Amino acid sequence: MKQGHQKSAHSEDVFGEDREYWWNEDFLELMAERLGLDQCKSIVDVGCGIGALAFKLSPYFPSGSSLTGVDLEKKHVKKAKQRTRKMRKDVSFNFIEGDAQSLPIEDDFADLCYCQTLLIHVDDPSEALAEMKRVTKPGGWLVALEPNNLVPNLMFDTYEQTNYNVDDIMQNVEVRLRCEKGKKELGEGFNSLGDALPDLFKKCDLEDIQVWISDKALPLIPPYDTREKRVRAAQMIEWLESESGGFDYDENLRYFKAGGGKKLDFDAYWDRVMGYKSVLLDQLKKGDYISAGGSMMYIVAAKVK
Repeated sequence: MKQGHQKSAHSEDVFGEDREYWWNEDFLELMAERLGLDQCKSIVDVGCGIGALAFKLSPYFPSGSSLTGVDLEKKHVKKAKQRTRKMRKDVSFNFIEGDAQSLPIEDDFADLCYCQTLLIHVDDPSEALAEMKRVTKPGGWLVALEPNNLVPNLMFDTYEQTNYNVDDIMQNVEVRLRCEKGKKELGEGFNSLGDALPDLFKKCDLEDIQVWISDKALPLIPPYDTREKRVRAAQMIEWLESESGGFDYDENLRYFKAGGGKKLDFDAYWDRVMGYKSVLLDQLKKGDYISAGGSMMYIVAAKVK
């Protein structure tokens, strides 16, 4: 984490406007139908951040329902509360500070309890799931929306990139694998947990486990003629110039070494990253960077017995 006059809240650098474009509206409508959101009177959002998904789902909640958002970061809770002023008034929004592994909520409280990109950041996802299960009513839905963040390392932005050097690609993938392993070894979560959610749900003694994959890609195709494209390009430029959003050298090296890697190998990889970063920044600023924006986001849902 970069040092400044004030400590940044966890994940603060990824809570920009681009997060509002993570989901296709018709997919949210389908998910609401699958989960019967129109019958959920009490909803809990664990690791709610600034309320992005809560507000995206809120049109599907029944009138008179209530949503309780829980987040460890005071800044995020404050921002979420501020945003409720512009939301529908027949749904009650309550955002509170709390730990996902010790939720300040009573047993059997929720018809639906969900989290989005939370479990990839906790040291013990099973403990967090057990807490989510505790606060969910028997017969209620427990839902986790979590990615496999390794997938983009084998994706290509342009056709020219398919003429790749196999050794370079393999070395890049090894670095990312070691970084993910190192982060997990340090007790800071596992960034590609999505694949393992069904296993964790089964071990949590949940039933009727369902698995879906979001149909949302994050493309950036010239011309940048929509608000979504311009926001995405601006966010990428900010990350690259500020060395945030996964571009922090010290943080990545710390994870890599914890995953069994050597600094010399990491520095060779980082030189390639910096070369790509320079080209990418130039393309983004000229408005001619192109990418399909593939991602892998799992939605895993199950019933509480």
